[in-house]
Amino acid sequence: MKARMMKDPSFILFIGFAALLLLAGCASPLAEEPKTPVEQEVPPSSPLEAPASPLLTPLAEYPALSGGVTGEAPADLLEAILADAASRTGLERDALLVLQDEAVVWSDGSLGCPEPDMMYTQALVEGYHVIVQAGDRQLDYRASHSGFFKLCENPLPPGAGRASEMTPDR
Repeated sequence: MKARMMKDPSFILFIGFAALLLLAGCASPLAEEPKTPVEQEVPPSSPLEAPASPLLTPLAEYPALSGGVTGEAPADLLEAILADAASRTGLERDALLVLQDEAVVWSDGSLGCPEPDMMYTQALVEGYHVIVQAGDRQLDYRASHSGFFKLCENPLPPGAGRASEMTPDR
């Protein structure tokens, strides 16, 4: 009887479906990259939120360098990054210039900026790469799509942390 059940297509389908349900129940939720003290959370934007402070320059008024600003990062994320850059450098907000804000896919939770003795999510992370000119310094910010960002003081070589620019080993 047991051998006959194993050959029955409906029994095989039932077992396969039960295994699929079991695996789906055991799957872990999507991992989120670890937060460090310098990472900031940007609240989601909503049309019902209060208007931005009149002291902040609207995103549309940023001076653009030819080919520099791609405009792919959300405005609220850029404003949070610029506020962080102003507080770090002591410069006025209007003295800062966004040189680059592009959407990227980071190869892991380090956002292309690993710190020693830290472990990171080993999954692709959608996010943004933002470079801010602050006087004679360039600040390299890395952000995830969920709104977390950090200043990267020791970046990997250009393109090394991006999944979209990685090539398979041959």
